Amino acid sequence: MKQILNNLWSQRGQNVWLFAELVVVCFVAWTQIDPIVVNLFYKSLPAGFDIDRLVVAEVKSIKSFRGEGEVGDEVDMRENELFRAQMLILKEHLMAQGDVESVTCLDDFGGYPRMDGALWQFPVGNDTLTVPHCYYTEGEAFFETFGIHPVAGSPSQHEMSTDFHGNQTLIITRSLAERAYGSAEAALGKQIRSEIRYDGVYFTQTIGGVVEDVSAFDTEYSSWMIFSPNGRADLSSIKRIAIRLKPDVNMQRFIEEQNYHIGELATEYLTLSGFTPYQKVESWEKSFNKSHDYDFNLSVATAIFFLINLCLGVMGTFWMQTKRRTEESGIMRAFGATKRRIMGLFLAEGFVLTTFSMFITCILYLNYVKTGLGELCIPSSTQPDPTWVADKPLHFLIISGIVYLIILTTVSIGILIPSWKIVRTKPVEALREE
Repeated sequence: MKQILNNLWSQRGQNVWLFAELVVVCFVAWTQIDPIVVNLFYKSLPAGFDIDRLVVAEVKSIKSFRGEGEVGDEVDMRENELFRAQMLILKEHLMAQGDVESVTCLDDFGGYPRMDGALWQFPVGNDTLTVPHCYYTEGEAFFETFGIHPVAGSPSQHEMSTDFHGNQTLIITRSLAERAYGSAEAALGKQIRSEIRYDGVYFTQTIGGVVEDVSAFDTEYSSWMIFSPNGRADLSSIKRIAIRLKPDVNMQRFIEEQNYHIGELATEYLTLSGFTPYQKVESWEKSFNKSHDYDFNLSVATAIFFLINLCLGVMGTFWMQTKRRTEESGIMRAFGATKRRIMGLFLAEGFVLTTFSMFITCILYLNYVKTGLGELCIPSSTQPDPTWVADKPLHFLIISGIVYLIILTTVSIGILIPSWKIVRTKPVEALREE
């Protein structure tokens, strides 16, 4: 270590510029890497429902359900009854194929367990929690299709999907039940009194079921969730259908077959088209906010572009700096130093310089955050976040560690390749070149 420090000090004129460059690069890398790591971490959290076997298809009308010029409430009722009958035929066609485990209609006002928006106020004693909410079409196999499982003592998936009617019955996730009532079992049967916003009208809702946690967002931590039925299938609201495949069914093959034989699924009035894996389908709310994924992808691409350029710059600087030490390598070889020792010495100097630069960067960034000029990437959530993201000291250490590893790897590559070349040069040739 003493020799390493002596070498760094003897070349302080050059190393001070390397140090300054590393501090700047580490600081910029910190600001770019923080949001990327946080967002990717949230996206990696389990959704709480089975999306690996889910396919979504579009429901389209082939011809009108009403005659020309027909209007009125009775016509609307007849139209919706006919639509439900046609949807039943479509679902029977799907279930008859053998690859399908269950299907459910997706309400145009929700129908996806993971969605952005639709926040409800959930009264808990003198407190009020803001909770993501999801409608599902009653009478459908919603919980079976999405693989959302009830906790012990709660009604079954089938009962929650088909036996609960209207907005008087709610289904909540385990973590919300534990927060509000202490346990999932204690929440069952509890009644809450809610107010319709602006109208001052109160109504009572009963918690009829508790399910295992479902992640409402893929951009932040949130396992609180409310489900409630939104009436029967209606021509004006049902635009899609979710299909749960049986285990070991090849999803891509299923989709290709359905899209190829699309006419075989058609009824007199309806047809299915656009079979797509669930992962590629946006929720109802995202259809009004498609910029989110675009902005995230753009920010990731921009950050990666800048990071690559910064790392290439650092790598090139250390490459040239190491290349200039050919004579020094020749002298050490002439005095009996091994190739491994020379390379280890060069790498150790880079390690010390990078570590010290990162230490200074951490001090600068902490003051940068404390003064309000910058902040850690901690999304505001409707629920307290127990992950490392909301733990500021841990958050800072994790991101700093990732930045440090990236910069250290870059510096090591910038030293290792040229040093490997120069130590293979014979001492006489190395001294003659200088």
